[in-house]
This record gives sequence, structure tokens and C-alpha cells, in this order.
Amino acid sequence: MTIKATEEQLNKIFNLTNYQFEIPSYQRPYAWGKDQVLELIDDLCDAFPYPLESNHPDYFFGSIILIKEEGKPNAEVIDGQQRLTTLTLLLSVFRHLLPSNHKTRYKISQLLEGEDITGTKTEYGLQLRSQDNEFFGEYIRNDETLEKLLTKDAGLETDSQKLLRENALILVTELKERCPDNLLIEQWILHLFTNLLNKCYLVVVSTDSFDTAYRIFSTINSRGLDLQLNDILKSEIIGNITEEKEKEKYTQIWESEEKDLGRKDFETLFSHIHRIKLKEKQKVGLLTEYRQKIKPQNNPTQFIDEVLKPCSDMFEMIRDLQFKGENIEDVEEINRLFGWLNRIDNSDWLPPAIYFLVKHFHQTKDIKNFFINLERLAVGLMILRADINERIRKYAEILRAIELGSKEAIIKTKELLSPDDQKKIIEVINGDLYLEKNSTRIYTLLRLDSAISDGQISPSFNAKMISIEHVLPQNPRNSSQWLTDWKQEEKQRWVHRLGNLVLLPRRKNSKAGNMEFEQKKTEYFNPKDVVTFPITINVINLKKWTITEVENNQNHYVTKLVELWNLNHNHS
Repeated sequence: MTIKATEEQLNKIFNLTNYQFEIPSYQRPYAWGKDQVLELIDDLCDAFPYPLESNHPDYFFGSIILIKEEGKPNAEVIDGQQRLTTLTLLLSVFRHLLPSNHKTRYKISQLLEGEDITGTKTEYGLQLRSQDNEFFGEYIRNDETLEKLLTKDAGLETDSQKLLRENALILVTELKERCPDNLLIEQWILHLFTNLLNKCYLVVVSTDSFDTAYRIFSTINSRGLDLQLNDILKSEIIGNITEEKEKEKYTQIWESEEKDLGRKDFETLFSHIHRIKLKEKQKVGLLTEYRQKIKPQNNPTQFIDEVLKPCSDMFEMIRDLQFKGENIEDVEEINRLFGWLNRIDNSDWLPPAIYFLVKHFHQTKDIKNFFINLERLAVGLMILRADINERIRKYAEILRAIELGSKEAIIKTKELLSPDDQKKIIEVINGDLYLEKNSTRIYTLLRLDSAISDGQISPSFNAKMISIEHVLPQNPRNSSQWLTDWKQEEKQRWVHRLGNLVLLPRRKNSKAGNMEFEQKKTEYFNPKDVVTFPITINVINLKKWTITEVENNQNHYVTKLVELWNLNHNHS
């Protein structure tokens, strides 16, 4: 095993005798967009203004990591794909902007591809993943066809191909616009091309050992560079698949799941899988614990087939409320429960939610019962302000129960709110609810609003903007009728309680909030052409707002929530 790190001019990097780069199929696709391309052009133009002084400093383009045998040009790119691909595209655009008979066009073509000394095979400066390499060869490496790509607005099969075209258009436009007024475009291109090759450098880290290359890659990228955890795990897991066809197959599965979930949620999926597998929060770093405890690299296809894909699919189903089944009522209820859980102010409930669906997917009745109790537990822990350690401990008990069976998991989930917990939850919702944290009071009111609606789901469930309003104002004017109808001690006792609160589908209006009751009903609570929520309609239908109405509301609402969440304790 050897590790070699050298500082190389781009002149040497793009010399086919020295390097012939290949992107393995299990790498993620080409993904640089407009921002990264503009940054590259900015850096290049800032680094080499025209004219250039003879002692002008060199420019450093970063590093790349390769699997490469000493003395052989073939190099498998482990890190640096985005940079090398965009630099290759830049060379192709340079060639495109030069006159057709310009000798430098031929030189650039020789950098991108050429024939070996016998003339029997073509050599390539850079080959992309198999999914995009034919396209790359046809439109980027080829001297004649970049123009076709620039005018082609349909028929592109992958996101990578679309990005290559978009970035080519950006480079052509930017290079023309940045050309100094006193220069011909070919002089400007030659200036940039010469300095790019001769005064720009990359650090090339290479080793002939596959394992060593990935260890270097993982070490660098786990210390704050641009790749995320799932990129590193992908390289290690798929990199351990030996058959090329299998490698390509599982690369496509991995990338399909990432596309379906989106990059951000796909990244968080690995935290949920960690919790499912180990049933505890990470202690020494997620990457380390995957390598040392979960060990997906030891059986990569099994991990993807039995863990990654099913967990990803269930996560997507929960997030998008897409459960399907034969019983329409059960399906609608399950998807509503998904929607409520998605409003919880933490995601610690997700590992047991995902795992239950993975293990018991065809048991619709059990799924409904499990999620009724999971939502009850999740909102209970939110109302009780349980800390992360308590949440993880309780959800870990559910994860262990899921492995025993669906019935065991349902029973355990229900048991995890003790009678004392239930009593405290009722005290919160029966107390000064408005003074609780915002996520608790909004969730409770939304849940109540749907519970008292005819169809068990209020328009507030999908409302884009919601605020909480006090019917009896917090600070009525001195001349207000409110101060005549309400004693000070009554106001202090009831103003922040559930019975005095309503939902509005818009931002609060501090001035309107102090209106008299009749004016507030007609001008504020029920404006024309605005959705009105059931909890608010209850107020509009009343002729007055005194302690009697608020107390009646309070008792009705608390009773409704106690029934909804099956809180088995008397309240007063």
C-alpha cells in the first residue's frame, strides 16, 4: 500500500499520458449548479485579470482523491468528480469559443480525448459514470457537437445531463460578458486557457489501495467538507459490492431513494435507522457508530434491501401522508395521524413509526391503533416538556416491543403514559395553556379544532398561516365594556385558558384584539371570504362572552381532549 500526495499543474492533470480519469458508477451524479459554476468563473477571472504581471501568483483549485497505480494513467476518482467535470466542461467551452481553424482547438481536443500511440483505441481525459458517459462523450468531449447541446432544449434523460447543458450555457455567456472591451474573444480565451493550465494547481492524493482511498476520502469529508454522511456511507457500502452489475444496480436504488426523499430528509434517515438499530442516541459520532456497530459495509446488499430502502419508503409515506389500503376509513385516519405527528416539535417519534410500518405493513387495523397511541404519546411528551433523553428512552422501549409483535408494540406505546403523566397533561391543558410553549398551544388548539368539526378534520389542519387570539383581551382599554363584565381576578384566572382562545387563519392584529365582543365577532373573527374554524364559529354564535361562556367552553374542550387522547384521569 502506498499513499502519494503531489501538487500538480492542470497542464499535467489534463495530460492523457499522466491521468485518464474515470468516475465509478456508484458515485453520486454530477450535481454542480449555477452558483458553483459562477464561483469557479469568478475565481478564475479574479485570479488572472488581463493583462497579467509576470510575477502573478499561482492559484490553488483544491484537492482530488484517486485510486491509481504508480506509473499508470488510469485513475478512479473517489473525490473531486464535480470539480474535474466542470473543468472539463470549461475546456470544451473554451474550444467552442475559438475560431474553427484555431490551432488551440486541436490542443484542447487532445486534452479531452485522443488515440494511443498505435492508433487503435481512444483515450479519455475524463469518463463520467456509465449512466452519463455516452452523453458526455457525444456533447462535451466531441469537438463538433457542443453547439448542438447548447441549442438542445429537450430529450435530456438525467438531471446530470440537464446540469451539464445549463452550465455550458452559463459558461459561454459569462466568458463573453467578462471579455475586456479591448480584447477579441479569442485573445481572452487564450489568456484564461494558458493561465488555467500553467498557473492553476490541484493537490492529487492517490493510492493503489481501494480501502485506503476510501479511508482518506471518509476522513477528509467527515471533518466538515462538502459531502454529507450519506455520501460517505454510500461510498463505503456500495464500494464493498464487488460485482460491477450489482454495484450499478444498488447505486440506482440508493440514488432513487435519495431523490424520492430529497437530500435533506435522506440525510436524516440515517439518524432514524441508527436509532432503530441501536435504540439509543449516538455517543461517539454517527459515522463511527455506523462503521463499528451497525456495520452496513459487511453486507451491503442486505443493508440496502432490508434496511435502507424499506425505511426510506416508510419515511416518505409518513411525511407525505400516502398510506394506502382497502379500508378507506382506516386509511384516511392513518394519514390524518401521520399529519398530526408531522406537527410534533421533534422527530424522535419517527424511528418507531418507520419501524412499525416496516415490520407490520399489511396489518392495517394494528397500524391505525399503533399510530393512535403513538400520537397520544408524542403529544403527551411534548406537553410534559420531556427532554430528549426521556423521549429516546421511551421510544426505545417501543422499538424493542415492535420486534416482539404489533400487539406488544401497541400495548407498550399505550402504557408509556403513566396515570401520573396523564394527570399532569390534563393539568396543562386545563390551565393557562396560552403561557405554554408555542408548539404546545398551537398543536392543542389545532387538534381540538379538528376534534369538534363534523368531519374530524378542520380547515385549520392545512392552513398556511395560523394565529391564536384571546376572545377576552389580555389588556382591554380602560373604557372597555370588558372591564365592566369581568372582575379583575376572574380575568386573570381565565384569560389564558383554553376556553378563551380561538384560532385565526392570518396574523394577529393587536388593535383588533382589543375590540368589544360584538365588534370583534363581526369585524375580526368572521371576515368575508376567509375560512372560519369550528372553534371560532363557537364564539361567533354566542351573544355574550362572560365567565359562564368561558367556563362552559373550558369544560367542553378539556373533556373533548381527554376523550381524544384517552387520558384516564378525572379533571376539574
